Amino acid sequence: MNGKAEMNGHAATNGQLPASKEEKKPNILQRVANKIIWFFETGFEKIGVLVSTHPWKTILISTIITGLFCIGAGVNFTETNDNSVIWVPSDSDFLVHKKYVESTYPSTTRFFYLILVADNVLTTATMEKVYDAYDAIVGLDSTSNYTSICLKSGGKCLVSSVLELYSYDKATISGKTDAQIQSDVNTVTTSPMYSSPWDATKSLGERTYSGSTITGARAAILTFYIGTEDKTVAEAWEQKALDRAKQGFAGISQTYYISTRSRSDEAGNAIRGDVSLLSAGYILVIVYLFLVFGRLNCVEQRVGLSLAGVIVIGMSIGFSFGLSSAAGWEYGPLHSILPFLLLGIGVDDMFVIVGSYQSLSHHELDLPLTQRMGKLLRHAGVSILVTSVTDILAFGIGASTTLPALKSFCVFSCLGILGLFSLALTFFVACFTLDIMRTEQGRNACICCYKHKPEYKPNNCSQRNNFNIFLRKYYSKMILKLPVKIVVVVITLALLGLNIWGFYSLKQDYNENWFYPSDSYAYEYNEMKEKYFPGGGARGAVYCKNIDYFTSKTRFESLYTELSANQYIASGTVDSWFKSYTDWLAQSPAAAAGKTTAANYPTTEANFVDLLNTFITTETTGKRHAREVKFLNSSGTLDIDASYISFQHNVFQTASDEIVAMDAIVDLVKGIFSESECFPYSRLYLQWQTNKVIKSELFRNLGLAAACVFIVTLILIANLWTSLLVFSCVIMTLVDVAGIMHLWGLSINIVSCINLVIAIGLAVDYSAHIGHCFMTFVGDRHERVRATLVEMGNPVFSGGFSTFLAFILLAASKSYVFTTFFQIFFLVVIFGLFHGLVYLPVLLSWIGPSAYTTADRRYKGDDEDNQGNDSNKNAALQGHDNLAMKSTHEI
Repeated sequence: MNGKAEMNGHAATNGQLPASKEEKKPNILQRVANKIIWFFETGFEKIGVLVSTHPWKTILISTIITGLFCIGAGVNFTETNDNSVIWVPSDSDFLVHKKYVESTYPSTTRFFYLILVADNVLTTATMEKVYDAYDAIVGLDSTSNYTSICLKSGGKCLVSSVLELYSYDKATISGKTDAQIQSDVNTVTTSPMYSSPWDATKSLGERTYSGSTITGARAAILTFYIGTEDKTVAEAWEQKALDRAKQGFAGISQTYYISTRSRSDEAGNAIRGDVSLLSAGYILVIVYLFLVFGRLNCVEQRVGLSLAGVIVIGMSIGFSFGLSSAAGWEYGPLHSILPFLLLGIGVDDMFVIVGSYQSLSHHELDLPLTQRMGKLLRHAGVSILVTSVTDILAFGIGASTTLPALKSFCVFSCLGILGLFSLALTFFVACFTLDIMRTEQGRNACICCYKHKPEYKPNNCSQRNNFNIFLRKYYSKMILKLPVKIVVVVITLALLGLNIWGFYSLKQDYNENWFYPSDSYAYEYNEMKEKYFPGGGARGAVYCKNIDYFTSKTRFESLYTELSANQYIASGTVDSWFKSYTDWLAQSPAAAAGKTTAANYPTTEANFVDLLNTFITTETTGKRHAREVKFLNSSGTLDIDASYISFQHNVFQTASDEIVAMDAIVDLVKGIFSESECFPYSRLYLQWQTNKVIKSELFRNLGLAAACVFIVTLILIANLWTSLLVFSCVIMTLVDVAGIMHLWGLSINIVSCINLVIAIGLAVDYSAHIGHCFMTFVGDRHERVRATLVEMGNPVFSGGFSTFLAFILLAASKSYVFTTFFQIFFLVVIFGLFHGLVYLPVLLSWIGPSAYTTADRRYKGDDEDNQGNDSNKNAALQGHDNLAMKSTHEI
């Protein structure tokens, strides 16, 4: 082959031009691409020369600049765990409604729940044990006892349970027979304790019947209401109650419990508890770096370089946290996975840098050190630029989401990856330069001041890189055999077909219990609550303001009728003060004499308000609505400031059903009142709203991120065909991951959404390095694929394997967040490596494009194995593996 053909690497037959045929002149697109590649390669080469010329200055300047950015984290770092806000779209109307409801109807009520399980609660002996449990909780004393902080009803502490039957009096319970207790449960409809309508059966779980008569129950639930405004005092008492319930109660088989504070305590512990697993994963990665970066002998171990790699990741985390905090971004509950993300991406970049040095040709290794480092970055710089920029843009797209938590996470990630890229080119390359100087001087890897004698010879075992030998002698040959190629394509297409179906079948779902550790008391309580006391859908209400109630009789009647008939609202749960009020007026009470029309409706707006005030303050049927109507003043001329009509949803099986129900109620109310007058609201609507947008947000983010990945790879790889092949690998990886998610029972929710956004950033790394490296070698396609696998196969595999090591311990996690994290990233690594190291090389061997015009490297072949040759002793001391590359300049 002539030199010109080798430089171009074009292929007429199997990627190679005949020597006799004159090369075609490149078109304008090829000339533009060549200019782009020349610009980046030249620029990175200059950076490599500059950094290696002044390594200590580079390290010092990098450290100082990073330290200055870290100051932002110390000065302006803020953390938020308010799930009712951070996962709700920032432009959601429900956030406005939430603010109005909380300011108009503020509530400081907190709860402690206790489920007691026995063979039969409805016996005298067991009822006494239930009372003993109640008495033990009420008798607790922390900062304050229960009677001083409880919510009161009629001057009595409000506790809802079957014990209301006997006004929480043990003597009365002891005087009852089993038959009498069972009779009372079936017949009493008014609470003897609080004199209010009451159904004792709602506090009993897993009931047994004789005909329509309840004869037994396996569980009883007790609800303690806490009414103090002092959160610290309330939480202290709740902790005492939780600790006491944990001990269990005599005569009770099982005890399950939860309190208001449990939501933040246990959900937070679910993430914080597994940080130790991530930390252990980091240690595994560090050990792996020791093994891969260097060799197991006294000079070439590269302990310092491995530590430098870990320091770079730590500095990038500080850079991200500092700059993000300074800009006012808040740290959220899922940001704890950010160090892992930066670890996976950062280690991958460092493997590429070290791998590129090990792949320098013999001619390049004879150059001075500064020029060697320039050549290193000439080859590696563009590769890590491609993956870094695509990662940054993928997260940049994610930062445009309306979900505050995801937006913040993506901003932190973008800045962290920017820090990684900058520090890899400066701090790490500078440390690498110093480490090469050390090895060339024969200094000890751990005790750098000790210089080994000139006759020191590393052990033969340490001079072999078995994985590189496997890639060169076996794998790179096997993958290019025609039967193997066909099998690879068939497997790839079969996986794609199966997982397209899985992706299409992927469901949207959400369960609040996922966010508690599976072995926590809160998780167990929710499971038992669902078992023994199923049902009870989300409670909501229609809130009204700025409305003329007097003239809105027809509209309020229509609202009650339509809500009561709505298929998504439980029958009989609509409770309207307006209907109760007009029903009372229809009875023509003496208080309404002279103030109502013949149709029993107030004659004027003033009469309407006065009679309403009388109704809710003096009438038995009206007093229960007192909280629902808020007056502007209590004397003089009255006016209604706000009101609400409550209802309860049915129990829905899927998140999709909840979204449909929420939208139906919103549309129902909008069809009667304007939004400025009335709106429906439920605390769970915030969660349902997130579920409503998460699917569209996911597809939007993935689509835009994928488009950006393609555009960036097109610009930086500067070859349309290679960019399309890399892009196809990224898309197939995402489809395969999503398809297996369905088969593993995962669903679309906020956790999987974030993980998939991260996945697109990682998926491009495995293929982009291979695609770019292929373009830098001349020769026929088979030669270039072999050269690519030999040079980049080890770094790509090591990057994926180190990522796997970082999260492998999360397989033992009890947290849904981290188990989902493990499952999705396990799939990303497996499918990413498959498409990057198996499928893409097969495609490139068949339809790969010609090399860059700047390409000057060629695969040497298998005719030499110089690892033990004396001529390469210096290269071996530098950690050079002689990956069978040679420069075309040597020909």
